[in-house]
Amino acid sequence: MGNLNPNELQFFGKMISLQNQTTKTMSEIPKKRGGRRDGAGRKSKSGEATAVKRIPVSLIPTVDAMIASTTLPQGSLIPINRTTIKVPYALEKIPAGFPSPAEPYVADYLDFNEYLITNPSATFAARSGGYSMLDAGIGKDDIMIIDRSKTPKHGDIVMADVGNEFTIKRLYKVPGRKPELHSENASGEYPDFIPDDSDTWTVVGVVTFVIKDVRQGS
Repeated sequence: MGNLNPNELQFFGKMISLQNQTTKTMSEIPKKRGGRRDGAGRKSKSGEATAVKRIPVSLIPTVDAMIASTTLPQGSLIPINRTTIKVPYALEKIPAGFPSPAEPYVADYLDFNEYLITNPSATFAARSGGYSMLDAGIGKDDIMIIDRSKTPKHGDIVMADVGNEFTIKRLYKVPGRKPELHSENASGEYPDFIPDDSDTWTVVGVVTFVIKDVRQGS
């Protein structure tokens, strides 16, 4: 993943900060009084149509703060909406070599929210901006599911904040050495990050899944 542009960098920073702090308690959230009145409510500042979404009460302060302070960057960050769409799930595995004489049949239904996301409050999606992890199967514009609640371990692909820039790299934790971030592209165009004593960096989250469009531009 190439470095994010300034708007995307600012948004990620705000999002991570807001996820780490919730200043309001349940008692501070106003209770509903009365019913709907014509002309009441906050008017949209964008001029666009608005929609009502149900969210957990505990997330209201975070969402309010994000709406008030942040403009969503285009193309990189992808909001995750918890919906329920069950896709037919075949019991039989599909061979990638010779075709199987067995007819695959539906054994269950798969909800991608349940499959891809184990901790919704700590999970977000981002689009890859480059080819530094191409040999790991992550190309430009691929969608990555990133979980901030996972403890990063040796060999994980992680999103890291390196000197106020976000990047996607393979984490190497070798005994006797400081952790390193390695690119995976045989071209050699993308250097690894080998920190020294003056470097300040942190792992933001662990990449758990990658969603690819395999149609190659069709």
